[in-house]
Amino acid sequence: MPKAKITTTSADSAVVEPFELRSGSTTRLVFKPLVVNNKADESKPVKGELVWQRRGQSQRDDEWEDESNFKLSQMTAGSGVKLELRTDELYLLTQIVRGLYGVFWKGGNRLPRNGDEFELADYAKAAKTLDALGNAADLLKLIAEDGFVSLVQLLARQENSSEVIQALTGLNLSELAEINSLAGIGLLKKALNTWQSNSANSDEEFWQKTLSEHSFVLSQVFSSPVVVIGEKAHVGGKNIQNKGGKQTDFLLKNSLTDHVLIIEIKTPSTDLLESKEYRQNVFAPSKELGGAITQIATYKQKLSKEFDSLRAETQDTTGEPIRLADPMCLIVIGSTTQLDTPPKRDSFELFRRGLSNTEIITFDELFGKVEVLLNLLQGQA
Repeated sequence: MPKAKITTTSADSAVVEPFELRSGSTTRLVFKPLVVNNKADESKPVKGELVWQRRGQSQRDDEWEDESNFKLSQMTAGSGVKLELRTDELYLLTQIVRGLYGVFWKGGNRLPRNGDEFELADYAKAAKTLDALGNAADLLKLIAEDGFVSLVQLLARQENSSEVIQALTGLNLSELAEINSLAGIGLLKKALNTWQSNSANSDEEFWQKTLSEHSFVLSQVFSSPVVVIGEKAHVGGKNIQNKGGKQTDFLLKNSLTDHVLIIEIKTPSTDLLESKEYRQNVFAPSKELGGAITQIATYKQKLSKEFDSLRAETQDTTGEPIRLADPMCLIVIGSTTQLDTPPKRDSFELFRRGLSNTEIITFDELFGKVEVLLNLLQGQA
């Protein structure tokens, strides 16, 4: 396939050197494309003309003149024009158009720079991949807003999903990095939007479900990569009547060492401190916070005591290897907006810093970490 030689003619259009579809000694059929900023529909940036050309009088190979003797406006009743394209000609035409679509889309829906040349075969492949998924602008919006998981779900619904996946595997490292970055930004934005829209939500089940769907948010707390291995996970404690079992909200593990981490989720509105001072400028932890600490300590004790049998059950059902060595515990609870005076802030910090192997983080602190990471990825740090 020939290269596309492009010349910008205005802020919203660029002409492309004609492509020869059918050659002859004195006449030829060419396609004369124009790439435009189509404000009505960005997914359709190419238009053009099919033109018969005649060789100039000098008979030089590079001199061709448009054949313009016949005009459609002069047609009379009973007359007509028929232009038949052979299979190879039509295939070439479609690949040229696809390639020009790819040039525009991969440039961020912008016209190419004046004088640029493009290997249309490469861009035709990219356009085919995007077109197989649908409108390129919609695809980019989907990834940016909903993340890469939504793209995978869309792929699964395509009849030609295997072809699309095959095309994606042909992307170079820089292109894959751009997609990965865009997907990561989309996931972070979605998680952050959920927090901003629901910061006053006091439904514990909602937050357990939200952090299950966005479990990568919990990874921001730990210094090592983690994965969820269980939700509402049984950590022991049942008696012979199969009653009294303990269930933590999440069991995570270090994805490198396989060691277990225990997570307990409350709500942003859960009290962090008692409302009245315990002593002057000293506030005690709230009943809810104290109860959560005792609760997660009980889970840790039960898990440590019954780990061998629980581990065997886990391996039988999921095959996931897990290890236990004084597991780290995390409680997600409350919001720093409750700490509206310096004594409250000091009391809370002194309390949580005095805990051993149990970390307390508020919801706004947790999603604040997400916002910092998002700003870093977007170059806003």
